[in-house]
Amino acid sequence: MVLSRSSHGRLQAWAIRAIAGFLVVYLLGVFGVPTLIPYLAVMIAVIADALRLLLRRDEAPPRPPRGVPRTNRGETIH
Repeated sequence: MVLSRSSHGRLQAWAIRAIAGFLVVYLLGVFGVPTLIPYLAVMIAVIADALRLLLRRDEAPPRPPRGVPRTNRGETIH
């Protein structure tokens, strides 16, 4: 619920990837597949993705979503 109100699409994308990874591991467990190795792989992937997200945070600001026109903030309409 908090993520749906977040202005940062990167955080939402990270959370969706993390939830999807753990959901895959859960489904493997439901079907009787041992989940220790997949669980460790998902943990490493989620941590690496979080670190990548933190490192990219200091770069350029996020671009607006596709279809949203870019506006010139310095221009005043009278």
